[in-house]
Amino acid sequence: MKLVRVFLFAAVAAGLMLLPPIAMGTDKDGPDDCLRTLIEDMGDAPEDIPAYPGVMGRFPTCAFPSAPGTQTLACPPISTPPGPTGFIRHLQLGNSYWLGCYLTPVGPQGIDSEPDGKTNTPAVGMSVCHPGLPTDCVEKAFGMTFDQDECYADGSDAGLHVMPVFLPCAMAGVGFTTFNCDGPRQVFLNILVDMNEDGDWNDNFPCPTGCAYEWAVKNVPIPLPPGCATLASPPFLVGPRSQNGRGWMRISLTDEPVNDDYPWAGSATTPAGIYRGGETEDYPVAVEFTTDSKPGTWGRLKRTYR
Repeated sequence: MKLVRVFLFAAVAAGLMLLPPIAMGTDKDGPDDCLRTLIEDMGDAPEDIPAYPGVMGRFPTCAFPSAPGTQTLACPPISTPPGPTGFIRHLQLGNSYWLGCYLTPVGPQGIDSEPDGKTNTPAVGMSVCHPGLPTDCVEKAFGMTFDQDECYADGSDAGLHVMPVFLPCAMAGVGFTTFNCDGPRQVFLNILVDMNEDGDWNDNFPCPTGCAYEWAVKNVPIPLPPGCATLASPPFLVGPRSQNGRGWMRISLTDEPVNDDYPWAGSATTPAGIYRGGETEDYPVAVEFTTDSKPGTWGRLKRTYR
């Protein structure tokens, strides 16, 4: 019951806004995704391409390594100093679960299997990570277009249907959907948020109420019920901003806790280069600086971020 109460609190604290569909994605492998005996999933945050105008992404996505990000510290770190950027890879061998819940007449769908990360900008329909690898949808953010595996409200794949709108030095949370082909199980939730627009997830920052970590949710065990579920993350503190900001967010579900180098290495330094079970999804997010208590509006965000 305590964990359920935390999730309910997070849903209230999340400050989420409903967005209209941006682009239709396609679950390339399904349905029925529960019948597949092998699923290999990777991320799609920008790596070695611009993440924001003039800022290179150093997020661990592509199978090939790229230059390390930086680490800005105001508090003791909870992740290791960054090395060459790695990748995130999930391997599922039946009894699958994933982010997103899409029920069709022939079974559930919501996860693709891919040999490498799916990311590019400007969007051209192919991933920069792997020659000839098609991407699934186009996300528009920060005045840019990004090739992605999942896009908000893409109708077939995404586990997030609303864009989190974070406020500086305030508590926030993330709502998401899941599907579990098997019985109840415990999985581990991890969330990363680039809070200072430097293209990595290695930093932390001081706020009046404590320290804000870009590794916003670290190895939190959560119960995953069978079938479809709507969940919310535990609350976390967002870093300080003096003006409207932009960010990239990663959310991962895994069978086991991730390593302390997860923000920059992903799964690359694990013995097999994988995390068992689950899925990773990456999304652009907004940090809205405000001096009053009025919530943001879609029109205001559209003018700022599109």
